[in-house]
Amino acid sequence: MSEFNKVNKVKRLSKFRQIILLISFMVIISSCTSDEFQRVELQQFVGTWELKGRSMFEGVQIEIKNTDKNKLQGTLVKLNDNKFVKLFAEPNEAWVTGIKRTSNFEFNLTEKKLGSPLFSLYDLETSKSFKAQFIDENTIGLSAGNAKPSNSSIRYVRVKEDN
Repeated sequence: MSEFNKVNKVKRLSKFRQIILLISFMVIISSCTSDEFQRVELQQFVGTWELKGRSMFEGVQIEIKNTDKNKLQGTLVKLNDNKFVKLFAEPNEAWVTGIKRTSNFEFNLTEKKLGSPLFSLYDLETSKSFKAQFIDENTIGLSAGNAKPSNSSIRYVRVKEDN
């Protein structure tokens, strides 16, 4: 093989590697721009939500709205028939005490514990924090710890309002 053919072969291999590298880079970049990672506005939380995935709270409804201090807060608007919910919760009582952004699409949602006045008597925690993520426009997934909220069975489902 002549020296000229060897040089051409090396140049072709080099161009082939560059093309493969470019295609790989484009695939990686395009997979990172998924809708799941798009910025979700805090105002998307505003509305009436039904709790799902926890038998004690199944069917309880909360309304999340802006407070005077421009923060989001959720109050109980409908209770279920669970005896503990009836005993320790009242309509218009605060349930979601705070929602904070942790990334473009994940949030930290803090719920007041059922029976929190009793817990506070014994210096125990009166609230629980969850990682929250919108699964779709009308569903929020909640998870504790390092679990993915989008895979959780604990959810807030938006209540369809009749207009």
